[in-house]
Amino acid sequence: MDVSSARGAMRARSRLTPSSLASVVVGGLLFYSWFWLSLTLLIGGLASLPALGTGLLLLIPWLLVMQLAVRVERRRAVAIHGIPVILPPRRRSRRTGAAGWLSNRWFELGSWAFWRGALHHHLAILVTGAFFTAFAVFLWIGWTGWEVALTLGSVELGGLELSRWSLGGIGTAGVVLAIVMLGLGALADRGLAQGLISGSEEDLREQVAELAERRQGAVDAATQERLRIERDLHDGVQPRLVNLAMTLGIAKNTVRTDPERAERLVGEAHSEAKAVMTDLRQLARGIHPAVLTDRGLDAALSALAARSLVPVELQVELGTEHMPALDRELEAVAYFVVAEALTNIAKHAEATAATVDVRRKDAMLRVRIQDDGRGGAQVRRDGLSTGLAGLTDRVRATGGLLEVASPPGGGTVLIAVIPLADRTAPVPELSHPTTQEDLR
Repeated sequence: MDVSSARGAMRARSRLTPSSLASVVVGGLLFYSWFWLSLTLLIGGLASLPALGTGLLLLIPWLLVMQLAVRVERRRAVAIHGIPVILPPRRRSRRTGAAGWLSNRWFELGSWAFWRGALHHHLAILVTGAFFTAFAVFLWIGWTGWEVALTLGSVELGGLELSRWSLGGIGTAGVVLAIVMLGLGALADRGLAQGLISGSEEDLREQVAELAERRQGAVDAATQERLRIERDLHDGVQPRLVNLAMTLGIAKNTVRTDPERAERLVGEAHSEAKAVMTDLRQLARGIHPAVLTDRGLDAALSALAARSLVPVELQVELGTEHMPALDRELEAVAYFVVAEALTNIAKHAEATAATVDVRRKDAMLRVRIQDDGRGGAQVRRDGLSTGLAGLTDRVRATGGLLEVASPPGGGTVLIAVIPLADRTAPVPELSHPTTQEDLR
């Protein structure tokens, strides 16, 4: 229900109606019957809990009846008083049948709206009971006053003689006060409903804001997942497809001059194609590349170096066996950094050799890739060549840094530093990759 419809409903319904006055009478009758029975069940159940939990035999029926009473009170607030009821969202069971019904009852007991409704139920009966009692007393006074005035005419009460007109005035005043008590009881009942079970426009705005935030969170999560899949395909599977295409190209060129080599290359390409299909299935499920999941980062990087068309010298130091294992997401980031870098070297660098150094030190994972190619690599975001830009975003998502130094004709050095512990902690400044230490 939106705010405008809620306001319209409140304007359309009068504060005092025959049904609202009748609800005070019903509340008074419940006050002299159900109210005391409910308190007896609650207090008796709580007092009997230490006795081997026997109090549950009283509390469970009371809780089930209360859930029904809370629903009735909410519908009564809408039907009699025209008050919109704004309920906060609550957890619901996905089970069906008896198990689902029991789960929903349990979830409802854990909500503040239920206990607030139970409190309203008893307060409404108590308040309407008090006004109904006053209504009954004044009505009896009014009825008695008129009855005595009509039958006896005048009476002497405590040395004071009351005439017929005085008795009639007392009777009239009693009836008027009885009607006033009935009206005040209806207004008090309405006020309790507004304060305890109806909610407010602020509650409605909070729910709308919460739902909007959840929706935006779902949209952002879907967007991030899509971007993750795009990055994984670009940084992980695409390099393998490039190597596969280059292997098949070499095999095509040597099929007549060197059939044995061509056959060997075709076999390697066939095995690589099957491995790429496996990786695609894994990535579609949101899982890291199979070799990374099954064998770890060291073995995965060795497989990348072995498949590279440019000779690679690989050094991996991930610490001792007593150190905690690397996080899978961080392993994937390091893996994709190396995969994209080796792909760029094979495609663009015109290099004859490359080195990959991965070291774990001081709660940091440092990845360094260097080649002796023509240089000139840049982080571009023009939509045409965004490989290094994607790697930069991937590393930054972990709280790390990625720097590239690629002077023309001087080779390329790529350094990524990935924090392993507190990702909110500042990452140490990198010495610029163009220093002599990094280029050696």
